[in-house]
Amino acid sequence: MTFELTDSLKDDILFAMENQGSAGYVDAENDCVVFEEQMLLSDHQDEDVFYPVPEWTSADGFSVMEDFANNLHSPLAREKLKKVLSSGRGVFRNFKDVIKAFPEVERRFHLYKDERMKERINDWYNDIRESWGLERLAEQEQSEETDDLVCADFVFSEFSLKKDKDEVLKERALVEKDFSSSFQPSLGNAIAFMWRQLSDSFDWKQKEGFVCKTQSDEFAACLLTVSCPPSTNNCMLITDFFVEKNYRGLGIGAQLLDKCIASLKKRGIQNILITNTIITAELESLLTSRAFKKLGSGFYADLI
Repeated sequence: MTFELTDSLKDDILFAMENQGSAGYVDAENDCVVFEEQMLLSDHQDEDVFYPVPEWTSADGFSVMEDFANNLHSPLAREKLKKVLSSGRGVFRNFKDVIKAFPEVERRFHLYKDERMKERINDWYNDIRESWGLERLAEQEQSEETDDLVCADFVFSEFSLKKDKDEVLKERALVEKDFSSSFQPSLGNAIAFMWRQLSDSFDWKQKEGFVCKTQSDEFAACLLTVSCPPSTNNCMLITDFFVEKNYRGLGIGAQLLDKCIASLKKRGIQNILITNTIITAELESLLTSRAFKKLGSGFYADLI
């Protein structure tokens, strides 16, 4: 007996795959999932009605967690999750506890896990179709929901001097500490100083751009620009561009840059310039992907 793999049935199969306490089966006659004890009470035990759902073991679950952590672009979350995965004890519980501290990453993980499980279901269903003498269905495209998480979980708004300046300054100080701790003290302090000087060289009343906050109104990132030179209005200089460390690697920086570029193009601005003392490999990759041209670079040397 054949059955159609509807979205509703697929969701029921997902639930059954994770139920380690009882074996699940697709009831082709009723288009639903039943468990072993229900199947034994059926009048169709000898007919080709029940199909065991795809196997999903703890090894599969661990593999998903490991692949997700290895490919996660959020440095802080990645480091903590990989530490849990290598701990050897209580991995599943600890992974769940750690990821709860990063709500956006947690949502990405559940979407990633669902996609992997649905791939298993699609392969399983195609194997069954072949046993019925039917053609395999075309592979379904991966959901684009993961890419939409930034828009769903964060709020982007134009920079307001009155509302946002204090928060930007507060978060900027934390970024400076990151610079200071990432290098030996004298160099780290110098980099943080130069980075701050770029921002402080311009009147805050001249700054414009965008800030990003979570749905709960927590500051996440900003990108601010000023006219350069101040007397003109055809070139903008990026003075402040950073993402709070808990939210890095989620695509927020790219969204901010895209919004900024779109806004400046709409106003007829000819150029946008960035002259940060230190431009990381990640930032350079983002800029070049948006058609920025490299104008130079910075270097340092240990003299002692």
